[in-house]
Amino acid sequence: MSTIQFGGVVSGLNTQGIIDALMAAKKQPLTDLQNQEAQLTSQKAAYSQLGNAIDALIGTVKTFTVSSAGAARSASSADNAVFTASASNSSIVSQYQVSVDRLATATRATSTAAMGSAVTGSVNTALTLANASLAAPITTGNMTLTVDGTTVQVAVGDPATTTLQNVIDSLSSALQTQLQAGGDSATVNASIVNGRLQLAITGNAATHYISFGATGDTSNLAAALGLDTQGVTGGQNSTISGTAYLDPVLSSLNLPGSVTGGQLSAIVDGTIVHYTVGDPTKTTLTQMMQGLSAAIQTQLQTGSTTAAPDPTATVSMGVVGNKMQLSISGAGATHSLWFGAAGDSSNALGIMGLANVSATNATNPTLTATTNLGVVRLNGSLDAAGLTGLTSTKTGVLTINGVDIAYDTTGDSLSSLITRINNSGAGVIASMDRTSDKLILTRKDTGAAAMDIEDKSGTLGAALKLAPGTTNAQTIGQTAQITVDGRTIVSTSNAVTNAIDGVTINLTGQSAVGTTTTLTVGVDQTSVSNAISSFITSFNALGDLLDKLTAQNPGTSGGTAGSAGPLASDTMAQSMFLRLRDTLFLAVDSSTINSLGSIGLNTGNVGALPGSTNRLQLDSSKLTSALNADANKVASLLDGATGPLANVLTQLSSYEDPSSTSTYVQAHTAGLSSQISDIQRQESNRQEMIDNYQAMIEAQYATMEATLAQLQSQSSQIASTLGYSTGSSSGSGLSNQSSG
Repeated sequence: MSTIQFGGVVSGLNTQGIIDALMAAKKQPLTDLQNQEAQLTSQKAAYSQLGNAIDALIGTVKTFTVSSAGAARSASSADNAVFTASASNSSIVSQYQVSVDRLATATRATSTAAMGSAVTGSVNTALTLANASLAAPITTGNMTLTVDGTTVQVAVGDPATTTLQNVIDSLSSALQTQLQAGGDSATVNASIVNGRLQLAITGNAATHYISFGATGDTSNLAAALGLDTQGVTGGQNSTISGTAYLDPVLSSLNLPGSVTGGQLSAIVDGTIVHYTVGDPTKTTLTQMMQGLSAAIQTQLQTGSTTAAPDPTATVSMGVVGNKMQLSISGAGATHSLWFGAAGDSSNALGIMGLANVSATNATNPTLTATTNLGVVRLNGSLDAAGLTGLTSTKTGVLTINGVDIAYDTTGDSLSSLITRINNSGAGVIASMDRTSDKLILTRKDTGAAAMDIEDKSGTLGAALKLAPGTTNAQTIGQTAQITVDGRTIVSTSNAVTNAIDGVTINLTGQSAVGTTTTLTVGVDQTSVSNAISSFITSFNALGDLLDKLTAQNPGTSGGTAGSAGPLASDTMAQSMFLRLRDTLFLAVDSSTINSLGSIGLNTGNVGALPGSTNRLQLDSSKLTSALNADANKVASLLDGATGPLANVLTQLSSYEDPSSTSTYVQAHTAGLSSQISDIQRQESNRQEMIDNYQAMIEAQYATMEATLAQLQSQSSQIASTLGYSTGSSSGSGLSNQSSG
């Protein structure tokens, strides 16, 4: 279309207005076509919308009939503590008397003993200096020993290969040799007493002067053993005790958790006493036990406002059988003792099992903790887990029920191994009993089936104390047994499916001897009602849409114009809902329950206002009565093959079927698509004609203006030659000019 603008500059005509008027008349047929296309497009969209609604109803009917809602069954137990139940559509409405004789259990394999190495509280002198976990690690080099003014060097070897016993033996031997070098027959016995080194000198005939350490020593041995401040000055047979504790520090022990430093409390005869646990990387178990027992003993001997002093009472703490033990002895009165206070900042009491023990008005009680001190470590490598009997290997394989569980003792932890077992196909669940320090394997399936546990390579199964290759560690599960109306049924599972056809009985507890519980299988009225209500909602939604698409609203005289829905002239769309409703309420026979109306479907109460009874409703009480009277007949009515819904489904499929081109919606949609395409071709042709016509008349008017402009120019030239001038207000007038 041309963009030239005309204004009749030469001719004085409104040429643009003339062109616009000519074009408006020429465009009217195109506008008519466009309006026709819009109407057809609206109709096509309406059929598409109708098709979607029919598809939705078809889906509801198919789901409804396939699920056989009318045959839905419910199962209930008179005592859910004994069993619960569920029923499928195939079950028979009836009542049963059930007793649960025994529940099915799963086979369990449990470590035959605690897995972790026991904590004794004493240092293991056979460990190397590097592995002894001493509070003050002993360094390699020389320590000076001075006896009666003579110095002797005691050498400490490489901590990685030298044991604590090697160092103690070297020190006691050097001391004894030097004492005997002076002509004395002295002997030196070294031992660990209450966590500290003790050197007992006997057999001396003379007094001696002994000291340990000197400036220039290259080993810290004297300070690490607590001997640098100890010695003998003019003593004969003496006992020298180091001041440093040699037991492993708290952080190095395989305790159930990591001990934190801070305050802990004991309540002695109603009075709170405190003890502060030092840095766990420097404090030993013996230090903690001696410090806590000393605090308690002081309180017993001192007394308080509620308890008289008991000066002969003594308190001692130690480790007995891998558990902390506190004993009161020599007391002249009864005492009460328990542990823990709100302000405590150390978790030691809980980790060591003292938080839950107590004594009340007891005579010299002994209190034993509830938790093993030494347990297997869940984190860290298996080699460092404290498992006794584990052979350190780079790789190993534990086989459970034929499934290989590979591991690496240098990298895998017990925690990661448990996760690997649980994620495997071995069919077991692994868990830890931290109280008894045992691993438990439980079969996922119940029944009397043993587990097959084998050390394919390595010794992990043996270290876990699961008795590989035997059932010594296993408690074999058992099958479930129930009695139904006198019949005995055995099941490997607590979900019993082989007792009553179509019924699953989920066992939850064992029946009391000689008692039974009633199991009732009935019609699942809630499911039936919900299914019918869902169908009604979908069916009525189709009716609402059809009303909207076929609506005809007449205009008012002198007021609003009338309107019509896109399918207002389609007689099939106008009658479709009534046809479907008539099919829905057809009777299948002459019995009492012979139609959907007889089980509660209706279109409103009799006598209702006109226009209020064109939608489906459900009379729930009528449905309940029908189900109670003949549930099977109701199921037959709602069946997709034998009931009215089958005819409704057939009718709906004749209206809408994407696989067919001849059904109502598809045929109309295809016809409209063809008409729209034809009109669009006409519009294209018409637009081309309009564009050509506009170009032609614009060219004609442009030529006219150009011609007039040329004539005007020629007229001006002639007038000038003849001595005339052209007037400013007219292109044709001439005026005389006077000569000079």
